Amino acid sequence: MVNAKQYIRNILLDAEIINLTGDKTVHYIHANNPVAPYVEYLFYDENGAEYEEGQEIETSFYLQVDIFNKGNYTDLENKIKEKLLNAGFERSMAADLYENETQLYHKAMRFTFDLEEV
Repeated sequence: MVNAKQYIRNILLDAEIINLTGDKTVHYIHANNPVAPYVEYLFYDENGAEYEEGQEIETSFYLQVDIFNKGNYTDLENKIKEKLLNAGFERSMAADLYENETQLYHKAMRFTFDLEEV
């Protein structure tokens, strides 16, 4: 099966995305000492989507991408959304948040996608 973590990382490391971040990368689950704006991503669920002869041949993945910034993050939000939707992902929700502890604006976006066993 295609490595889902690497697949997502490759999409999110697109130059058009990372050039909009403060530290020119994306972070899996948690960023240590990031420079805003920054992006974190994680899988919050996965499950078998299709089976053949009792074997899972396709997996559904549920992805959350979080943007954190001191101000406006619209360009970064739009670019991430564009890249993932163009790759065949479906967006299931998005929320605009504010983190009092860090005083950062936070955009949480959730996407779903399926990968077949190769």
